Amino acid sequence: MKKWSVETYYELFYRWQRSGLSKAAFAAREGISKVSFYSWCKKFETNTDSQDASTGFTRIELAEATFQVAVARINYPSGISVELFGSLDPDRIKALVF
Repeated sequence: MKKWSVETYYELFYRWQRSGLSKAAFAAREGISKVSFYSWCKKFETNTDSQDASTGFTRIELAEATFQVAVARINYPSGISVELFGSLDPDRIKALVF
């Protein structure tokens, strides 16, 4: 059985979250041990929960910013602001506002 690094499992964890698949289906599709994947997911979910509890947000890393100036900004009554960069998708903006 191949040993995978923490970084590799985190990348798998991140891809699983975006996939919409169950953990078992994702592990089977990727050809990895279901038991190992469940174990790593539990570790990452615990770390993510404690990080989110302190800030209320999850950090999103972008590969490359194409625009330096925000093309739109949404200000919520709570004081939170969301800045949008790049092309605007009306459906995405509606989801953020409502």
